[in-house]
Order: sequence, then C-alpha cells, then structure tokens
Amino acid sequence: MKKTNRRELLRSGAILGAGLAGANISEVSAAAPKPYDCISKWDHEYDYGHKILFMEEYYQGTMNLLGCLNGEIDHIGELSSRAASVIKNGGTVWQSMNIGHMPSREQSEKRRGNPGDIRDHTATGDKQNQGEMREQAFEDCQKGDMIFTNYCNRSLQAARDRGVYVVCVPVNYVNNEFFPEGYVLPNEDNLVLGDVSNEILHSYIPHEQGLVHPPEIPYMAICPCCVTALGALYWMLAGEVANKLADSKAKEVDKSAEFLGILTDRIQNIQKMHMQHIRETAVEMAHRVRAGGRWFVKSIEHTGFQSELVRVASGPWMPNTGDWNANKLKNVFLVTGMSPAFKEEVAIALEKQVEGAFVIGIGPSSVDGVVPPGRLIDVADAGFDSFSPESGGVITIPKRKDTVCPTSGIVGNVIQQMICAQWADEMARRGSIPYFLMGNYRAGRGFNRMMQPHAEARGY
Repeated sequence: MKKTNRRELLRSGAILGAGLAGANISEVSAAAPKPYDCISKWDHEYDYGHKILFMEEYYQGTMNLLGCLNGEIDHIGELSSRAASVIKNGGTVWQSMNIGHMPSREQSEKRRGNPGDIRDHTATGDKQNQGEMREQAFEDCQKGDMIFTNYCNRSLQAARDRGVYVVCVPVNYVNNEFFPEGYVLPNEDNLVLGDVSNEILHSYIPHEQGLVHPPEIPYMAICPCCVTALGALYWMLAGEVANKLADSKAKEVDKSAEFLGILTDRIQNIQKMHMQHIRETAVEMAHRVRAGGRWFVKSIEHTGFQSELVRVASGPWMPNTGDWNANKLKNVFLVTGMSPAFKEEVAIALEKQVEGAFVIGIGPSSVDGVVPPGRLIDVADAGFDSFSPESGGVITIPKRKDTVCPTSGIVGNVIQQMICAQWADEMARRGSIPYFLMGNYRAGRGFNRMMQPHAEARGY
C-alpha cells in the first residue's frame, strides 16, 4: 500500500484542517524531497586545498574551547565561593558577561533554568553596538558587590576603586591585552582589562570570533563561538553559586565540573550521531540557494538562536534577507528551539513546509521524560536532536525543586553553526562562495558596507 508523503498530506490541508493537536504527525512519513538532479562539476572535486570539512573544523574548535574552559574550573570554584559570600552578606552579584547577540538572551535572569542568584546588569539585546560597549555605566554597583563583565571603561574602573569586586571576562568585541594590537577598536582612554578589574576569568574566545578558516575567505574566520564560551562559563558559575548558597558545606568545585562534563558529552554526540545528516542537509541547502531560493531562520521561544544567524559578526550575510515569495519552492527555513514541540515553532515550520520550503528543525526529542506528539524534529524535513531533554537544566541543587543550568541553548547553537559552516563549504565547492559579515567592533570596518551591494545582487 502506498504510504502518503507528509508534504503531500500537508498540501492537501489534511493536517492543518484537523488541527495540530489532533494530528499524529510522527506517524506520517518524514521523507525529505530529493536534492535537485542538476549536479554541477563543483560537487565533489573542488575543495580549494581545504582537507577538513567546515562542519568538522567548527566541531573541533568547539571541543578545543571546552577543553580550555576545563582549565578554569578551579578558578571558577574560587570565584563562586566569593560570590556566594557576597550574597550571604547582603551584597549583589551582577553579570554583564553577555556581549553578543545570543548571550544576553541565553544568560538572562528570565531564561528557563536560570537559578536567578546572579543579577543581570545589562539588557542590550538587538540594540547593542560598540558605543554602548564603551559607555556602559556601573554607578549602581555598590561597595561589597561583585560583577562578572565583558566591559572595559572608566565607569567600571571607578566601581572597582570604590570596593566592587570586578571580574573581567575577555570577549572578542572588546579590546584587551590578550588580542593582537590594532585588531579591535580601542576602549575608552585605551584601557585594557587589567586596568579595570580585580581578576580576569579567561573565556578563550578567539579574537577572530569564528572557528572556521576557509581558504576561499582568507580575510576572516567564519561561524561565531561567543555564546559557547560565555554561556558555559555563566552556567558553571551559576551552578556553583546556587549550590553553595543551598549547602554551606558544599565543595568548592562541584557543579561547574558536572555541567561542563555533561555539555561536552552532548556536543560529542553531535559528531557521533549528526555529521552525515548535517552534510546531506547542507548539500540540499546549497542546491536550493544556487537555484534561486532564500534562506530564512526563526526562533520564537528562545530568540537567541535566530539572533546568532542574522547579521552577526562572522555570520552569513544571507539569512532573513531578500524576497521569500520570489521562489518559494526552493527556499530553506531553519527553526531552532529549546522545547521539543513549542506550538508556535511547530506551526511556522509546517506553514513554510506547505509553501514548499526545505525545513530544518533543531531541538530536544523529549522533555522531562515525555515525548510529545508533533515534535519539531519530526515535522522538519531534516530534524536534529539537541540532546537536552530537561525543562530546567542538568544540575540538581539541594532543597530546590527544579533543575538548573540548561545545555539546550549552547548545543542547539553549535548544531546550527555546524550546518551553516557546512553550507558555506558546499557552496564554495560549487563555485558559489557566500559572503560573511565582519564585526563592527573591528578596526577598519568598511568591509560590510563595500560588500553589501555585491551580496544583494547575488543573493548570498
């Protein structure tokens, strides 16, 4: 008996007419459309001397970054003990170690799974720019408080001098003494982190921000990693502080090592379980884009995912640009979530699939042991499990009902960055090298302005 293809069923209106709640989408065939038959001479032999796939380079760079963070665990233990003491003594522990598109959302006090002991000091969101980085004020931080921050200016220096304990975390967006001179725009009065802090907690974010170095794009590294480093450090600190506030006899190093170990295992699962599927997905994306399709991304429950692929330093120029309606049957639509079946995300994935787009879904396969019907990864033509099935996080704190410190944001973003990296590889192999954006924090930042008309004319 012929099995109905889900795409045909969707176009017939059978599922949408019955409503999402009543449709057992997981039982419908998830067969993705076959790639275009017109395979060019660029498909296999042209690698520009680059012998490692871009997705593999991103993965290796991520693992190296996590390995470096492992060396900071003892330091995190000491800093979290100080932070817990500050809170017990009536002070406030602040954090503005969240410069970047996704970190401000991933590390928000309101983010699901955040224990809430460390207070947000900034909420820059989409309006963040280099001017705000220099001008961020710290007058509200009081003597006896503590702050973890990426910033470097006179206001922070004054806060330290009046008794705020300042821990600076290096980030690619802010010049510091560990980066090549002249690469990043200077800070106020040419200050560096040692001038304004009591301690420096290293993040190991490369000054280039990207983890992939395509020979076809020799002037920059692509595919950012900022949220992996800052997010991991933040959740390691948050877990340790929460544990020490709950248990006066807690070990100095405990929850940070546990979190980093779990996160590392889950990212290793990407290599074990998703690499071939990422390659196949990237090839389909390249065929569609080269045939005139557009590439759009959307995240609703956790908007940070979308922000990491749209107009971001070291990120692709293409996502969410151009006319979606011009060639709907060749479009690509990527949705990344932190829940397995967030209603609005599933709905928009189905909507775009009905229109003819190739839909990519990234998210957990279950939540707290429950596998819901109509999961995003089932609805999508290409679904990727983010191996993060907890509604809260991976850390259990004494006397706290909910778990804390999630991995869903970091792992989900690593997957979408690996897909992006391999899309760039497949495009380059076919003679269609895409444009990527340089960060506005870099010295000599006229590149984006100069390349924009060329990218707009070509589409990618």
